[in-house]
Amino acid sequence: MANVRDKILRFRNHAAIVLWCARNEGYPPKTIDDALRVLMTELEPTRLYQANSADGRGVNSHGPYHWRTPREFYVYDEAFKTEIGSMSVPTLESIHGMMPEKDWETINDDWAQHDFAKGAADGDKYPAIIADRYGKVANLADFVRKSQLANYEAFRAMYEGRNAKLFHPTTGVITWMSNPAQPSFVWQLYHHDLEPNSALFAVKKAAEPIHIQLNEANGEVQVINNLDTPLESAHAHLAIYNLDGAVQYQHDFEVSAAPSLATTLGSVEWPSTLSAVHFVKLELRDATGKLISENFYWRGLPEHQNDLKALGSLPVVTLGASVVRRETEGKVFVTVTLQNTGKGIALMTHLQLRRKRSGERVLPVYYSDNYVSLLPNETRTITIEAAAADLKGEDALVALDGWNVGVTAATSAGVSVEANVGALVDHWPLTGLPMEGAR
Repeated sequence: MANVRDKILRFRNHAAIVLWCARNEGYPPKTIDDALRVLMTELEPTRLYQANSADGRGVNSHGPYHWRTPREFYVYDEAFKTEIGSMSVPTLESIHGMMPEKDWETINDDWAQHDFAKGAADGDKYPAIIADRYGKVANLADFVRKSQLANYEAFRAMYEGRNAKLFHPTTGVITWMSNPAQPSFVWQLYHHDLEPNSALFAVKKAAEPIHIQLNEANGEVQVINNLDTPLESAHAHLAIYNLDGAVQYQHDFEVSAAPSLATTLGSVEWPSTLSAVHFVKLELRDATGKLISENFYWRGLPEHQNDLKALGSLPVVTLGASVVRRETEGKVFVTVTLQNTGKGIALMTHLQLRRKRSGERVLPVYYSDNYVSLLPNETRTITIEAAAADLKGEDALVALDGWNVGVTAATSAGVSVEANVGALVDHWPLTGLPMEGAR
């Protein structure tokens, strides 16, 4: 208790302290808890004291830490979720980098050493979840491709589910975790080697200061205003597309969103002409027409909402591309503009910066966005930032892949864009990615 007294006296004037906790994810012995409460009353009467960091005053930790459907992330009763996670499969290149080739096409003990196992993440159940949701897995490349869909769905909902009840009762959510201490298949926004997977960009999307979203539990369109000023005279647009890229429904909303609040614009009127899987595009623009937020969902029919296998029927969409490189103050910036000039939807377009001659990835890299989906006639510009020294004197290469995405090669001074052939399912043998010991 003398130690605690010194701690309180030393830190109680620090502006960053919100509350004091006696123990991390557990309760102290009653004698210590009782003594701490007396000491807090004497020395720190203006701040909260909480015996257990994981419980009390609307706080809850305890996960869960396994993959769940988006709508399940909307069910909770705590205000502040201090720890929640999901399976989070890294990129194909990161997996290749963390395991020898002999283990790439069989889920075995090597995978288990990287947390793909029974336990809090339910890794032993995950392959069946992916196959049931998106279709039978052909090989590791296909597994990664499908898992990026799962990553994006779960991690976006992890935050959007909280957004839906902003300050009623939600105050915050913390993902376990940003990155793992060792190469892993679980609980990460970016990998041990610093490469992000789709989870990072899903969270970035959901955590926009002003954000438009589809409530995946009840079908409402919501605007989340995390700023302290109202959003006035804004406009939202909803469009629903079938698998063939044809528009099935459109609707416009006038938007007035109070600060620090989730505002519901209305429920989606789902047309009867929807394909087995369909797409929802949301756009939010301010009074001048400037785009503030946009969002894109893939969704199954209500009677088969966990069956998204029809995504496998999407034809390959070849994107047009242009690219520019510039350097300043030791940094290199690559600006890639992608154009979908076809009639189909390009799903989960993934960009990866490499050194052109060696083909090696540049890490770390900062992308303004990634794993983006483009509608017919849509254009998207993405900025990539890295340390110029990390290119090691080589030209830059932006390798591009996706769910059903190809690209027409493009080149300019010191940089080019090409298809990431190594990420294609057809580039690898069909193995079925068996699990050792599976029954």
